Amino acid sequence: MKKRNTDFSAYTLHDLLDDPDFTNWVLLPDDNLDAFWQTAQNNHPNLQHLIPEARQLILSFRFKEDLMDSQEQHDLWQQIAAQTTVQKTRGRIIPMWMQSAAAVLLVGILCSVVFYFYNNRTIAIGTAYGQTRTIMLPDSSEVTLNANSQLQYAFNWGKKQTREVWIKGEAFFKVKHLHKSGTITAGDRFIVHAGKINVEVLGTTFNVNDRRGVINVALVSGKVSMAIAAAHKPALIMKPGDVLEYQAEQDTIIRRHTKMANKIAWKDGMLAFEEITAGELFEQLADIYGYKVIFKRPDIKLKKITGKFSTNDEDKMYRGISVALGISIKKDVKNHQLIVQ
Repeated sequence: MKKRNTDFSAYTLHDLLDDPDFTNWVLLPDDNLDAFWQTAQNNHPNLQHLIPEARQLILSFRFKEDLMDSQEQHDLWQQIAAQTTVQKTRGRIIPMWMQSAAAVLLVGILCSVVFYFYNNRTIAIGTAYGQTRTIMLPDSSEVTLNANSQLQYAFNWGKKQTREVWIKGEAFFKVKHLHKSGTITAGDRFIVHAGKINVEVLGTTFNVNDRRGVINVALVSGKVSMAIAAAHKPALIMKPGDVLEYQAEQDTIIRRHTKMANKIAWKDGMLAFEEITAGELFEQLADIYGYKVIFKRPDIKLKKITGKFSTNDEDKMYRGISVALGISIKKDVKNHQLIVQ
């Protein structure tokens, strides 16, 4: 294999799937390719989670080859010869070169179909409980997924095509600004779909949280619009510092007076809140870590708390919350429960 000068540190999932050497390694591995890609992973940690995902996608599009043995080939040619003899009495025989051309054409059509579906497939990425992950989109926009969240987007983004993603859970977006001057084109637009809400932006940073029938959008910088997809109402224009919330039960958007730093603290490994109830706090913990919360006393849910805790040490965070609320929190690992009393 020829030595390459490739900056793998900037590689995305899209780059790996477009790399012919990587595809050859997945489908036709050998010692040289094994050594090359093992070295690449050792030198570039970002490849360690991208490569398994790319391998799975490539292998999912492989066709299973059924090779015939010599006896099966002989029987097949006997059948073809018999059918050709019958055809002689009914009309002219199709020349062998035409049959070969037809076979080549069929293979070409099949390859085109596979290529079309390969390039028009949807990428779906998710995070487990307690996990965060940063994804680079095809246009170099960046998305950081919070725990227990899912992101979907088209594998191939054309320059004249609107950039669209679908989010469930929570994510922080850094959208690349593509519009330079003149009329805004479809390719300049970036739309985040969260439930019934569409958030449209040209280039900015913002947070989207879609959980428990409530969609919360917090704008850090730039300018976005937020609208209910099926409603014939004008979009609401947000400015930096705004926090808007869509409530599914009322099918309406309201403005929240929340500190921006608290809304995006999770991105830096922190859990921050101000004057929320213990019930609301433990709902957040359940969404992030997947625990079922058991309150031994219902009145605990009404206690108010303000604080900022590191999520790097889960048990230490629970101890801090216990002190702040004057309660005890017991983690039942076997039943995946938090016992609050």
